Amino acid sequence: MRSKSNPPRPLRRLLKWAALLPIAAGILVAAAAWGVGWFIDFSDEPRKADMIVVLAGGFSRPFYAADLYHGKAAPQIWLSRPYRPPAELKAVSIGVPIPAEEDSNRAILLRSGVPAGSIRLYGVAVMSTANEALALKRSADLRGKTVLVVTSRWHARRAKWVFRRALPEAKVLVCATPYEEFSRRWWSRQDLARGAVLEVAKMTYYLLGGRFIKALEDTPHVS
Repeated sequence: MRSKSNPPRPLRRLLKWAALLPIAAGILVAAAAWGVGWFIDFSDEPRKADMIVVLAGGFSRPFYAADLYHGKAAPQIWLSRPYRPPAELKAVSIGVPIPAEEDSNRAILLRSGVPAGSIRLYGVAVMSTANEALALKRSADLRGKTVLVVTSRWHARRAKWVFRRALPEAKVLVCATPYEEFSRRWWSRQDLARGAVLEVAKMTYYLLGGRFIKALEDTPHVS
């Protein structure tokens, strides 16, 4: 005869499984965190290339591009002209001195000893990695060329996928700047946590076919 104080066997099984749920959830969370850490930890080894392309989004990138240039990795450095938000342009229109990112990047290269003749600007108001890749394709003949892309480590894996898909005629290397602190424990730092979460979201959006791409009619402007 079953004691009234003991629950029925099916309920006991259910309670045991319920007790395991927090453990299983913890394992899944830890695996997901490790997976994101792996995803954002990527860089190709720099090799001889025909051009260095600095992606917009951080001033640590042109510093590394200058190092690669002085190391004879490539004879030219290409900078995109990134999109500027309306509020920033409004501030500029009333005389607030906010330099465009490409101007700051160019200044960093010049002060790092890169000759002005080795710096090229391309694109107009590019607003995403995919936009940068397509604008570069419109601005240069890349058939048989090796393109060395410089970006942040947390962005490098997605950048390589995007550029390889957009530029099948070229060999693409994506190298991470060493002038940014990085750890696979992305949750331990606010900037890395923000980058990691955004990269997962952006990669998911990209794989589902989404693109943030400005019309390319104006993009060939190269200087």
